[in-house]
Amino acid sequence: MLRAPPRLLSPLLALLVGGLGAPAVAQEARSASLAPTPQSLEKLERRILGGGCAPRLLGDSNRRFVESQLLCDAHLSFILVQLALEGTPPPESPRRLKALLEDALTRGRGPFMKGPTTRVLRHTLPDSVLYRGYVLLMLAGMERAGMADAESTALFDALAASLESALSRQLLRPSFTRSIWPCDSAPAAAGLLLHGRLRGNDSSRAMGEKLTAKLAELAALPTGFPTRVNAQGHPVEPTPRATTLAWTGAFLALGSHPTASTFTTTLVEGYCDRPGGDLLPFAACREWPRGVDGPEDSASGPLMHGGYSVGASTLALAATHLSNDYQSWHRDLVNSAREMGIRPMLEKPHQHPLEAALYWWGTTARPW
Repeated sequence: MLRAPPRLLSPLLALLVGGLGAPAVAQEARSASLAPTPQSLEKLERRILGGGCAPRLLGDSNRRFVESQLLCDAHLSFILVQLALEGTPPPESPRRLKALLEDALTRGRGPFMKGPTTRVLRHTLPDSVLYRGYVLLMLAGMERAGMADAESTALFDALAASLESALSRQLLRPSFTRSIWPCDSAPAAAGLLLHGRLRGNDSSRAMGEKLTAKLAELAALPTGFPTRVNAQGHPVEPTPRATTLAWTGAFLALGSHPTASTFTTTLVEGYCDRPGGDLLPFAACREWPRGVDGPEDSASGPLMHGGYSVGASTLALAATHLSNDYQSWHRDLVNSAREMGIRPMLEKPHQHPLEAALYWWGTTARPW
């Protein structure tokens, strides 16, 4: 296994540094300065496509994150697509999106290639549901923004068909070896839903709905949304985590599916707090349910005083931004990230490519 268990295949990064005490909130203009600029995105792109994204978090070799390159490629792609949809596409966006896709199809697949593979057009791709979901979403973004070409559209169709075929044989599939984290199916569900809508494909839309319904079924279990299940969908690690809820809610919302609210509402109402009360506009989310003293690991950690998790708080940025119901929570989470140390990373995105890409996705993403 490539990961230190219990490992969740989600971009769980330590973006909030230090304790929960913080100085007074700065002015709105200061928050705006954290938005991505054409220059900062260019620096980020050069690093991702050049030296690449190191397989660890915050440069800490003890926090392994082997899928960093794929996530860097994909999340920068998502940011470029969103800017285009808002009418401010960065220069040469079609070329840049294609370069990021090609990197995901080659270098980004590396950590997943020890498992089974399948030929999809001219590409040998891992069977990983997480890998395939991410690439499908990259292709969906190009299609959604009107920046696809004949080659990318053909791959979009072929990959959707291949994924649909695999899911028809086993609905919940592994990300790496045999372990199955249900949250890792959320990008694939969103990608299939988008393929169905963008390409007018009833078959992929139906499979996206079926996979989404399965995730909702698991969330309705008496024990909550399980961290890990077996091939039959029976919980192996039944205790839910905020990271899995935020991850699933964010990607289902990216696919514009109303079931996303099930996960985001459970996240905010059950795991997120305003530790300073109503007087201080800061928010943070705990990793574990109340009363559960779970471990710190590369997914959740570090855990701060009170059990607050930097991983859960980071992913909650995207989940709340993609929800119309939790914009005030999103603003307070952004305040916490800003005051606790995200600014230096965004000022030098080439030194922190994965962290910068995930933060900027979490603050720009909108349903497609």
